[in-house]
Amino acid sequence: MSFSRREFVRRLGVGGAAAASIIGYGREELFALEQGQRGGGGGRPAMSGPAPIRLSSNENLRGPSPKVIEALKAHPSRDLGLGYPPPNVSAFVDACAAMDGAKPNNVIISTGSGEILTAAVMAYCNGDHSLVTGDPSYGSPAQTAQRIKAPVKFIAVDPKSLALDLEGMIRASIGAGLVFLCNPNNPTSTVQTSADVEQMVRTIKQRSPETGILIDEAYLEYATKPGAFTMAKLALELPGVFVSRTFSKAYGMAGMRMGYAIGQPETVRKVGNAWGLGSISELQAVAGIAALADQEHMKWEKMENKRVRDWTQAQFRAMGFETPESDTNFIFVNIRRPAVEFRDGCRALGVAVGRDFPPMEKSYARISLGRMEDMEKAMPVFKQVLGKTSV
Repeated sequence: MSFSRREFVRRLGVGGAAAASIIGYGREELFALEQGQRGGGGGRPAMSGPAPIRLSSNENLRGPSPKVIEALKAHPSRDLGLGYPPPNVSAFVDACAAMDGAKPNNVIISTGSGEILTAAVMAYCNGDHSLVTGDPSYGSPAQTAQRIKAPVKFIAVDPKSLALDLEGMIRASIGAGLVFLCNPNNPTSTVQTSADVEQMVRTIKQRSPETGILIDEAYLEYATKPGAFTMAKLALELPGVFVSRTFSKAYGMAGMRMGYAIGQPETVRKVGNAWGLGSISELQAVAGIAALADQEHMKWEKMENKRVRDWTQAQFRAMGFETPESDTNFIFVNIRRPAVEFRDGCRALGVAVGRDFPPMEKSYARISLGRMEDMEKAMPVFKQVLGKTSV
């Protein structure tokens, strides 16, 4: 069982204040802030009074495994000043590799998986080689491509299921630099089965061998759809195919800024050389090792999230609002009005929800899933803003 962010800080104690950033903001929050600065309305809400219920950045409000806290508190403070690299970084790489039966040279680590997404675009795309991505999907790779003047091919999701259009992405991939497959997809919350993804990847590599394929599995730990598994083994088999992972979501450590990618040695080396991935500290390494070792906690986290997700989706569907089957820690709801209106209404009542997601920002809103008590408090606000009841 886990505990709240506030309880996490209390248990960590004053001596562990340096590690308290474990509950901070990940790439989802940073992306929202950047969009907000450009006028997208997705920045951190400015509210007075009590802290809002934060359902905006897909953070895990249950926090990390208690064993992570134990490991950080027990770690000798003398080790914090040792090493270039720090003592446990190599063991952290080993732990990441062991999750998929890989070797250390199949792994690159980074200060958040967002750095890997940037590096992937830098490594494979340029003015002559485009990025292929879903529409909508996580926007960081497309932003990077646009900054380096690489073409972007946006492939619309299926209008009914909101699933990624794998066939459309295959067609667009011929001669492309990189295909970005966010699976499960953010923001639509849908997931593709492993069989479908494998067929897509093999088809692309057969038709366009030089095209890179990045499969972002940031939310895969939350997937409960039968047949939805990691593509790490395929990444180990095929050149130019790699999987990115993060500790910011199910592992509950957004502020620790930890991510990694798995692929063939030549592939991950190419990605790592294209862009600075940052350096993992000793505390990050210790926390990551402890988190990966506690898979029992991850099983609990997955099922607890599903319990909250099922309840929340049932509430919206009972009000008559459509939402696709989610395999993430957020839902995408057809609120039948602009997201900014819903977001501003919720914000005024103390609930923060997600930013705009073009081209669906006129009808859909993304709502992150907190703890059950968070959703029970937020639901009356949602109902009031949507005009279904009064509080």
